[in-house]
Amino acid sequence: MKKIKMLLLVMFVATVFCLQPYSAAAKDCEFDFYYQCIEKVVQINDPEPEGWWGHTKSFLKSGVNLVKKTWEKAVTRNYAPGEGTKRWYSDNKNIAYDVKRVKVTSEEQLLQLMGAKSESELSDGQKALLAVYRHSKSQDVKDRMQYNFRSSINVILSDTTGFDDPAKYPEIKDDFWPYSSGPTIQMSSNRYSWPGSDVSARSTFVHEFAHSFDRTIKEFIHPYGKDGSHYANELSKPRSAFVEGWAEFNEMLDSEEKATQMRNNISLVKVESKEKAGDYTNVEPETLTGEQLMCVEGINAVIMHRMATEIDGGKNKVFDAFLKTRWKLFRSLKSLTLEFAKKNPGDIEKMAKIIDEQTFGKLSDKEMMEYIGKSDAAKAWLKARAEAKDAEENGTAASGTEATNTGRPADIKVKTETTNPFSVK
Repeated sequence: MKKIKMLLLVMFVATVFCLQPYSAAAKDCEFDFYYQCIEKVVQINDPEPEGWWGHTKSFLKSGVNLVKKTWEKAVTRNYAPGEGTKRWYSDNKNIAYDVKRVKVTSEEQLLQLMGAKSESELSDGQKALLAVYRHSKSQDVKDRMQYNFRSSINVILSDTTGFDDPAKYPEIKDDFWPYSSGPTIQMSSNRYSWPGSDVSARSTFVHEFAHSFDRTIKEFIHPYGKDGSHYANELSKPRSAFVEGWAEFNEMLDSEEKATQMRNNISLVKVESKEKAGDYTNVEPETLTGEQLMCVEGINAVIMHRMATEIDGGKNKVFDAFLKTRWKLFRSLKSLTLEFAKKNPGDIEKMAKIIDEQTFGKLSDKEMMEYIGKSDAAKAWLKARAEAKDAEENGTAASGTEATNTGRPADIKVKTETTNPFSVK
């Protein structure tokens, strides 16, 4: 029954997703901000009904609440958030939250809604919500608007003040975990409750915003493994790795600290047990195959970031390739790099070298062509790689196109540019 409900929900979301407007020329979009605070936690189902009549009423009531919950999570929350007192359903089938929601039109109004006259009066979590609102108006974010096919995106700022005690409200953290459904982004004060967490909140907002203009549909069965969670350095699946890698790549563009952190994260790869959910083993990336390495979201992110920062005009070219392949709903990094190679044959050598380094030279010629194509430039690079490998094995120097993989990628110095589509800070 659970699988059937999940399948129906996926089919509904996919249908709405595919019917969204598309045009060859990307449209700039805008944000519609909503502030919501929790008024109370509501018990909607009886967790321990008594007697046959109690169980009958509980069964009927839980069925009605399931329909309401499904509709609220799939439709109302995403497409018609509205103002006033609303019900926000928990993953716990027995509870929900009554929240008060107000549309935000200014920073001053947001401060008032959070019960403060100045920023100094806010909690750390509330400061993070304010930082998200401010960052949405930054040039870095505005320059990305042209790549979004939506006319508007709802951003719900959830203030969980008064309900952050995990002993009293254990579901709050997961029920208000930051996410993007595409048409709606949700950010929560509960997630950012330490001094300086506004930096992390801004980065997460960029991550979720990047998801909002990505139409890629992840794998239907366990896209993030048996436990449903994902990590930057986790071995997952091609489309899922691309979806998350794309969002993490966008974070890296805005933060050199994030870029360094991501490169460090992928020094080990987490592999989840096929038998036990959440049971991970950390392995050296060199022990995996090339195709497995391309199923790690952090490696996807680093490849795109290196393409954007090491190739002349790379950011524009990466985003143009993303835009041109947006119609491919079942997209992986291969889709983007093939388009990149098609439009920028002069950059194939540099892109191939980046991919080769991040996969430790483990992609065969056939596998590599799935990323760089079969053009003369691609074949020339593959030939040079083979010659370099032979020369290395024979202890002689290779000539021609540089294609040598020397093991772990060298530390990358990120170029800082101030031209569009956005600057790297």
